[in-house]
Amino acid sequence: MKSFCIVTNKIKDPKLKYTAMVRKRLEELGAAVTADIDDKYECLVVLGGDGTIIDAVRAVKKKSVTVVGINLGHLGFLSSVEKNEIDKALTALVEDRFELENREMIEAGVERGEAYYASAEGRDKKRHTAERYEFVALNDVVINRMGYSGMITTDVTVNKSLVSTYFGDGVIISTPTGSTGYNLSAGGPIVTPEAQLMVITPICPHSLSMRSVVVSASDRIDLKLDLSRLKTEAYAVLSIDGLEAVKLYHGDRVFVKCSARRVKLVRFKDKDFFRLLYMKLGEQR
Repeated sequence: MKSFCIVTNKIKDPKLKYTAMVRKRLEELGAAVTADIDDKYECLVVLGGDGTIIDAVRAVKKKSVTVVGINLGHLGFLSSVEKNEIDKALTALVEDRFELENREMIEAGVERGEAYYASAEGRDKKRHTAERYEFVALNDVVINRMGYSGMITTDVTVNKSLVSTYFGDGVIISTPTGSTGYNLSAGGPIVTPEAQLMVITPICPHSLSMRSVVVSASDRIDLKLDLSRLKTEAYAVLSIDGLEAVKLYHGDRVFVKCSARRVKLVRFKDKDFFRLLYMKLGEQR
């Protein structure tokens, strides 16, 4: 590859030391470098952590983007380059000595239902005008309750067939990329990165029988919210890749499906997913 766009997390690289190092080395190797994410380039070079990569990928409007991450953060599951590997990795990148991992993205939509608000006099019912929101995620889409009292009831259907009714704090819909994040913390399975599927994982389920469900990348997931058990704040929150996106009310419907957008992560031959997994999670093997 001969043309690159550099995106930097300035909190992780406040003096732009590593950014300047990357730019200088790429130019020494004869590559063109830009900082305009909407410009034309072959590869996005992201300096920061996983959050920086996710933000950069979502900001790119192209249907397919190739990304190499340089880890300036802590875990860095998505990054393939550590700070002491920059020179070696950039040389391999320009000389096309790398592999690409195709990563699924998912898109979520919200269709507004009827909203119920708790009040001192009792539960008042107020109807919202019809609203629709759409989002795209690399890691996960999460429905979470607000406040500390009561549970969310979520009817989960896949291709119009009822899978389960979850009672608890919410539900995570994860990509394979996001399986090592919130999904893993909530007891969901670890999935190899290039698998074509989605994982549905309940958050703090109030039943021993409620477990994660794995569905195909071609499936459509629909979730209907019942917030009548919430005693104080009668709304939940839909989060996209860890960022709050929109409030959800009683009767709202959320759909999730795989997106036409793809991310191609650069990987080098000396990198192994399971070795990285054990290393990042602080385990030995």
